[in-house]
Amino acid sequence: MNKYEGKSEEEAVKAACADLGIADPKTLNYQVISVKKTLFSKTVTIGIYSINDVIVFADDYIKRCLRALGLEGSTEAKYEDGVIKLNIVTAKNKNVIGRNGDTLRSINELTRSACFNRFGGHYRILLNCDGYKEVKYSKFASVARRYARDVQRTHETIILDPMTSDERRIIHQALSDMPNIKTQSLGTGHKRHVTIQYVPDGVKIPADEE
Repeated sequence: MNKYEGKSEEEAVKAACADLGIADPKTLNYQVISVKKTLFSKTVTIGIYSINDVIVFADDYIKRCLRALGLEGSTEAKYEDGVIKLNIVTAKNKNVIGRNGDTLRSINELTRSACFNRFGGHYRILLNCDGYKEVKYSKFASVARRYARDVQRTHETIILDPMTSDERRIIHQALSDMPNIKTQSLGTGHKRHVTIQYVPDGVKIPADEE
């Protein structure tokens, strides 16, 4: 964690932005660590967290979640394309994954919320265990292509069940090259879902909306 000081919070933020080469202070994720006042002066210290700090915190939080479930395990972490990817390594994969991936999904959401509360920024965090995500993504992509072929034939829009952001992204990617097909994410929160729509020849297909 890098620390910066100033006579005010604003001054400390400006110092951090200048050092890190950040043009817009609003994009800086930081926390005020201390405010020291004397009779004639004031010093504000802020802390800037790196992705590695977030990964270390997430790894520890996941281990605590596993212990709460009576399990032991560790994580293998990497930061790729703006996503913190954490693979849980444990002797009891089925317990971590849960029915239809419910337990893994819950741990993922708890970890994301904990990181937000700790660091004050929105981080894309994706948990995996024993290749579960890859298998699920493959099934989702296969089903989505089948639905898309139905849409090509009938020209009728198909609305899929609500999915997580990573699952929706897989659908968009799987159908991106199919002719006359447009995918769009609609709804908010846990109700956000993907629609598969027909687009006539000659009509420009807009980028997927996520």
